[in-house]
Amino acid sequence: MEEDEELEREMLNLSPSKFDTELTTAKVPLPVPPQLLAIAPQLGIEQAPSVLRQTHGKPVSHSSSVEPEITAAPSLPEDSSSQNIAPVEAQKDTVLDEALPCPAPSVRQPAASVPGYGQDFAQWNCSQQQKIWMKTELEALGLWPGSRPVRHPMNMLSLWHYPPQPELIDSISDLPSPKYFQLHPFFIWKPEHTIMERLRNNYILPCLYGCPNPQVASSGVGRPRVIIGTSGQYYILASRLTCKACRKYWYADKPQWLEKLPKRFSNIVPAFLTHKKAICKSVMDELRRSGRSAEDMSKQLTEALHLKYERAHLAYLLSVQNIRDAEAGVYGQRTITGLLRQADTPAPFGGYSDADGWCGVSISSHYLVDCLVHEYQRQEQLLTLLLQGTFGQALRSDHTRKVARKVVLSSGTMSSYAIMNENWMILSWVMLQSECDRSLYPMYEGLAQRYTAAGVEKASYQWVDRDCYAAFKVLDPGAQEHLLWDCWRTTEPIVAEGTSGNLVNTSASRTKFNKDISIKLDLFHCMRRFTRECVSEHHPLYSSFCQFLSAAFVVVDQSDLQRLKDAYTFCGISPANPTKQHIREHCRTKVPQPRELLQRVEDVLHRFCLAKDTNDVLLFKASMLKVWRIQRVHILRGCLSDPEVGEGILYRYGGTLQLNYTKGEGAAVPIWIPVRGTSQQQGFHFHQAQWVTGNRVSSELFQAQAMTGVVRWNFQRLVDVKQPGVELPAVFDPLLIAKLNTSSLKVQGRQNTQPCRYRTGTQGRDLDWSMWSQAVVLLF
Repeated sequence: MEEDEELEREMLNLSPSKFDTELTTAKVPLPVPPQLLAIAPQLGIEQAPSVLRQTHGKPVSHSSSVEPEITAAPSLPEDSSSQNIAPVEAQKDTVLDEALPCPAPSVRQPAASVPGYGQDFAQWNCSQQQKIWMKTELEALGLWPGSRPVRHPMNMLSLWHYPPQPELIDSISDLPSPKYFQLHPFFIWKPEHTIMERLRNNYILPCLYGCPNPQVASSGVGRPRVIIGTSGQYYILASRLTCKACRKYWYADKPQWLEKLPKRFSNIVPAFLTHKKAICKSVMDELRRSGRSAEDMSKQLTEALHLKYERAHLAYLLSVQNIRDAEAGVYGQRTITGLLRQADTPAPFGGYSDADGWCGVSISSHYLVDCLVHEYQRQEQLLTLLLQGTFGQALRSDHTRKVARKVVLSSGTMSSYAIMNENWMILSWVMLQSECDRSLYPMYEGLAQRYTAAGVEKASYQWVDRDCYAAFKVLDPGAQEHLLWDCWRTTEPIVAEGTSGNLVNTSASRTKFNKDISIKLDLFHCMRRFTRECVSEHHPLYSSFCQFLSAAFVVVDQSDLQRLKDAYTFCGISPANPTKQHIREHCRTKVPQPRELLQRVEDVLHRFCLAKDTNDVLLFKASMLKVWRIQRVHILRGCLSDPEVGEGILYRYGGTLQLNYTKGEGAAVPIWIPVRGTSQQQGFHFHQAQWVTGNRVSSELFQAQAMTGVVRWNFQRLVDVKQPGVELPAVFDPLLIAKLNTSSLKVQGRQNTQPCRYRTGTQGRDLDWSMWSQAVVLLF
């Protein structure tokens, strides 16, 4: 303990070389820094040539084992915005309260010894210079037990404390010390102290163990707890508390106790705290926003921590080089500080993990996984409610195994099944071990209950990737039948056979959701079945076949096409031949009725069924004939033809555009957003695999990443709708927005953001994505 006191006094004298050498036993007083000489009259202390004397007392002996009553720390700014202020000026924000009781300055009295304070200080898990600096900062604020009370005008102080700028510290004749470059910021968390009296506002702090009449008070210095942030590491110095009623102890950063406090307390704490783990809120925000894996995030944080260490090391070396350059006369005038030094060898900076140096910490991916799962558990209820508040009148469902190919789950090989609405928002997403309809019964039952409880009309149309109609059989073609066109041709008996019998299937959506729902086959999956039967995508005729097949399945609306041509003419574009891009954006398309569609597709197959390249290689495989016979039944039964529906089911109006930036009504063309398109649905499969990081995850981590990804996807789709008059929050944090709106309703009488209203077909509903308040979401 005596060595710690000596090291502390050396740091107070702002002499960096004292960190590396021991004090001598000579009775000669140590030189006093000019900072203490400047503030000595304010403290009622007379100035001597080399020592500080009390008014009626004897000089303080530095060899004494008793701490001097008046200590001074290296003056530091109270926040990061004032780090360039000189040390003496920084002391002006702290005024000693003369009205408060304090020992008489004329008599030298030792500080009252409080049991356990020295032991707490010795057990702090940080470097020695970090301990001394934090202790001196607490003493300067009057927070250290036994220190002199300090009055803060208007209580204008910060709980954050940043180290002094080491390059500005004047080391007199000594070389800069690496100790000043190895300090980390810390956050003071003392909710029981008078500095947080305004925050408490007569609120009685609760007892951790539920005492009916709690009497919470400080019972020790506390402990610093290291926290890792995106910009580096820092400490949270939490006090040790006790309840005088039950006489039990705990630390102020205990998560069970923080949950008992009002939200205004936990909102100040800069980190998420658990029993053994803690992580800065900035790390959780970045992890949640970027969707990166825990392993990638740990590598990023490790690099950021080591980068800050290397920069501090470089700053130390540059400071030493600056002193030596001045002594060598590089800047025009030589200094004499080098002649006063006994040793000219700079102290080594030390390694990253040196306990008495930088004291750096490391972070593992398992640590981040636990924090991510814990954060999801905090927001799980709101995420579930937000997903349950999503509806639609036109559903799109699809199977995919992209996630199953990437991730190995504990339950074995699985496939995912998702349901979208006409705005490409996810209504439900499940993982299946079996792709039969019976495995989808629980999901569609829950979806039906959601619509019924909300009073929303159930969806009437659904596009699926398979099982659109009742099962049927087709004949396998012979060995050489695919070379004969008569085997491809559609006859009347074939049409009669394909359109007779039981056509309605017993799918899960029709059985458990809506018995009158109209189920259609997705156009993309139908065309994909044709293209898979080509010998290769690199065949010279493959691209031509895809273009003709795509043109055969859709018909452009002639009224929209004529309007686009008139806009071309109005803008002076001649000839008025719209491009494919303009037709895709400004003209609606439609899948023809069964008879017309059958004839169009059959003409394309007739053209390419025997087509060969220059190497005499056919474009089609022999199995293309069987695929055609299967898809022909789908075409004849109307699985692909578009239903006669109103606006909002197949296309959504997206506003108008002035063609070629030409002003005038004639150049205005509408923008049609296809609901039947599959680009968003196939893009969702890609994002599914991106949300779940790694190749082997637990069920808890999979649930956290997948659920958060789905709700974020829905939020982004709602942003893309761009409804006029609807302002969505710029951040995706449901719990934060819910708290913000609840507090805004209590304080201002209105919520911070209003619920947006989105329309599905002719049914309008208030969807609580911008408000995120449980009061509205619970209706769903």
